[in-house]
Amino acid sequence: MPESLSSITSTLSPHLGLIIIALFGGVVLFGMKISQHFMKPEQDKLPLGKYIGFTISLFFALPILGAGVTCIYLLNGDKISTILAFQIGLTSPAIVQSLIIAAANNMAKNAAPDLQGQQ
Repeated sequence: MPESLSSITSTLSPHLGLIIIALFGGVVLFGMKISQHFMKPEQDKLPLGKYIGFTISLFFALPILGAGVTCIYLLNGDKISTILAFQIGLTSPAIVQSLIIAAANNMAKNAAPDLQGQQ
């Protein structure tokens, strides 16, 4: 096992319970998304084929995203409580979206002076 992978597993292994709680938060978020679908008017619902694909992808993606964001926090050295791990699992799509927007804004701000000089 490479040294960096060994370091990652040794850092995350004591926090396996928190990662599982974040996974559970992602499952709860999945349930909320599915219940929103059933509350829509019939004309706004997805066709059955698309609905099945959407459901399967959300079932795997949301818990993995919640656990992944929790792992990033833990690898950064942050102290996380169980309720915070659950909250991260629930809000991980919003967390990732805000990180992507912040990174894009930062890249645009840094690239703007270069673009003005080229014009």
